Amino acid sequence: MNMEKLFDAEGITKSERLMHTPSTFARKNLLYVQETGQLKSLKAHSCIRENLDSYLFFFVLSGTGSVVFDGEVYEMTEGSCAFIDCRKHYEHKSSEENPWELMWVHFDGQIVEACYPLFYEGNHNSPVFIAKEEKEKLVALVEELRAIPNEQNVLYELQASGLLQQLLISCMEKVITEKAKTEGDTDAALSVADYEAIREYLNTHFAEKNLPQALSSMFGKEFGRINTAFSHRYGITVEDYVENRKFNKAKELLRFTIKPIDEIITQAGFASSEQFHAMFQKNEEMSPEDYRKKWAQWIKG
Repeated sequence: MNMEKLFDAEGITKSERLMHTPSTFARKNLLYVQETGQLKSLKAHSCIRENLDSYLFFFVLSGTGSVVFDGEVYEMTEGSCAFIDCRKHYEHKSSEENPWELMWVHFDGQIVEACYPLFYEGNHNSPVFIAKEEKEKLVALVEELRAIPNEQNVLYELQASGLLQQLLISCMEKVITEKAKTEGDTDAALSVADYEAIREYLNTHFAEKNLPQALSSMFGKEFGRINTAFSHRYGITVEDYVENRKFNKAKELLRFTIKPIDEIITQAGFASSEQFHAMFQKNEEMSPEDYRKKWAQWIKG
């Protein structure tokens, strides 16, 4: 078999790609690039892979094609994005009548491994989404990644990790926003202004009792529907959002005041001393008293 001919893409694609070999430091601590590139298909062709320790993001600049993932076929057009877990079997194929042009990056890291299931589930168990409005931003991110030298240089690798984190955030933000439009907004019929009003109200009144009743009264809807819509939009329930605000307020008071613990518990809105101490053990792995000793900003004179 002529191996050179087997891997010869001449006449099939026109591509520019840059391979990266991440350092041990990058593999252990960062998101890291494995390959970046841009490809223009000259005729229909397919790529079939699996069992790669990698995630693939690509953006269709023009043309059409398809992706096969987890047994499903997804049609791709200009503005379509694919975010694929390459450990699983996948295929992507350019069309015959309108060959596509792609920009892509293969990357990996513990953060993306943890986030991918959230993306996939949030995107209705699909690796594909449309991002025409975000095209300029996404293309710019991949272009910046392509411009980073493929050297084992900690500064370059930190820069690449930051750009990959922005790319990951963009993917997560897109599916969370779309999910809110299709599920949350339908459930509670809330506007963008309503969501902002809820957040502002919670930021101001988090320590008060009867917040569910107050929100129901403000918007004339059952709290359960408001909570579901809020969770779809922000990825956190109203209850958890309020608990987070309480806890941050308690830490602020411990660090920057000399108020006694009992007063802080009341001011931050905790129901009991037991709940207060349990929150510190869960989130800081220490008691509030020890947290104060470590972090207090009192000026001694």
